[in-house]
Amino acid sequence: MELPRPLPAGVPGAQERGWSIPDAWLPHLLLWPALLALLFVFAYPLSYSLWLSLHAYNITRPPVFVGLNNYILIVQDMRVWESFGTSVYFAAVSLVIQLVIGFGIALLLHRVILFRGLIRTIIIIPLLLTPVVLSLNWRLMLNLDWGIINYFIRLLGFAPINFVNDARWAMASLVLVETWHHTSFVVLVISAGLASLPDEPFEAASIDGASAWQKIWYLTIPLLRPLLLVIILFRSYELVRVYDLVFALTSGGPGRLTETISFHIFSRLFQGLQVGYSSAISYFLFLACLFWSLLIIKVVGTKGAHE
Repeated sequence: MELPRPLPAGVPGAQERGWSIPDAWLPHLLLWPALLALLFVFAYPLSYSLWLSLHAYNITRPPVFVGLNNYILIVQDMRVWESFGTSVYFAAVSLVIQLVIGFGIALLLHRVILFRGLIRTIIIIPLLLTPVVLSLNWRLMLNLDWGIINYFIRLLGFAPINFVNDARWAMASLVLVETWHHTSFVVLVISAGLASLPDEPFEAASIDGASAWQKIWYLTIPLLRPLLLVIILFRSYELVRVYDLVFALTSGGPGRLTETISFHIFSRLFQGLQVGYSSAISYFLFLACLFWSLLIIKVVGTKGAHE
């Protein structure tokens, strides 16, 4: 049997730990260049945008330091709060619908035995598509004059609906496309959670005469609660800052009915050329998302500690 090579002398505990100095430094040599690259990629834009948020800068003249004046203007700017309220409303409605539909599909999929892998592959297809591409395709399908959806509406004898440009249907169209796109994420995550649940509580509930709805309400949902909170964390964060879907489907219209906070930042920056103020609104959005994320993490952590 080949004996292990002697380790460098003078290293305390080297023989007991079984590693040498080059082996100890190898992970750092491989990891730190990537970390420094990520730090440069993220730190410079964040620091520069923070610097811009403290200045009055609209490209037409040099930046002028104004301190926290941009953030004070946000408090007084009703258009910012209206767009933020639109984002929260869109996120809340979309999230509830996606959770309900995704949970139902995951429960049905959990009972399927034949072709389960094929069905999961079909379900995940919308998640693989680029948001702008699928939004433009949905815009074509929802077109008033020659969209495929209005074609079938006419076949049924009803008047066509101007989904994108009608104030009654624009937000519903955004929610529809967003639900079609990301419900598969909820389905996949909940399906993985259902597969990991123990069988003993459900068998005991069946012996006690519990119905299917009772087992779902009193067993499945409580056992999946930490996973559901994680889904809420990821999806709500993405929904509040949605931009590409709004840009490609409604462009914030009609009027400003579907103008989300991210689209409002885009308008201030590229149309109003208010670089400093739009940067301040971006940090306002960042702080709001950070607060919500920490709140959800606190809820998940508290629940995990109790369990």
